[in-house]
Amino acid sequence: MIRYDFEEAKSDTRLVHVGTYKRSLPVSLDRMYENALDWAHLPFLHSSSFKSICPLAYGAWGWKADVVDVKDRPLRLELLLDRSCRRWITRNLEGDSKGAEIWTHVFVVDERLLDLVIDFFVPLESMKNRDKVGLAYAKSYERLYDEDVQMMSGRQTELDRKVQKLTDSQNVKIPLPKELPLVIKLRDREYLINKEADDWYVYPSRCPHLLGPLGESEIHDGVVMCPWHGFKFDLNTGDRLVGGKNDRSCSLGAMPKISQVGDTLNLTWP
Repeated sequence: MIRYDFEEAKSDTRLVHVGTYKRSLPVSLDRMYENALDWAHLPFLHSSSFKSICPLAYGAWGWKADVVDVKDRPLRLELLLDRSCRRWITRNLEGDSKGAEIWTHVFVVDERLLDLVIDFFVPLESMKNRDKVGLAYAKSYERLYDEDVQMMSGRQTELDRKVQKLTDSQNVKIPLPKELPLVIKLRDREYLINKEADDWYVYPSRCPHLLGPLGESEIHDGVVMCPWHGFKFDLNTGDRLVGGKNDRSCSLGAMPKISQVGDTLNLTWP
């Protein structure tokens, strides 16, 4: 069952209108725009729909990218954002369903409550499958927004969290945790204690990019990957890994050193 309204197609449009998707989301307009412009999360957060994305151009206006979907079909997508109309239009420029357009309008109900009205247009020659095609688009968007709302809400929660000024902290000793990862708070920041083979690591619980939950990802060869955008971080240095090299422009920041002595873990700030 689809958890929103579905209206039958209209007949007076320049393309074939195959239906309208309506849904309320408990997020702010800022988070919604941020999500629309965020092309990088598609193959990670929406891995059930997309395999890869290669941006051709992007900015405050929107983005254009070459995309491969889960059926290995190449697509070229373009998203154009119009803030004055609270609207963005997503077009399929190349590939399967070339010429299709998806028009998304946002209506602000409250500071953190939006109504979305999304119209689907496709270049069909025949009218007989309009509602079937429209329903398929609606089901796809239900899945995408179920996944998106978790990311948007999680990011808003982290932005709302009050973080006090960092203070000097004494070295910390804690007993060996029974379950991993262990969440701890150091210098008014949330960290994770985790282990790979015989190596212990302590690192921030949130990605510095857009606050993705690093605790949802396993460590591989001393590297953790953000589940939202695929950013990878070297847990020994805290630097982001780009093409096998370290990028300090987006790093995990200050991290204590961790060592095991008997049944105790020692955390020491450098």
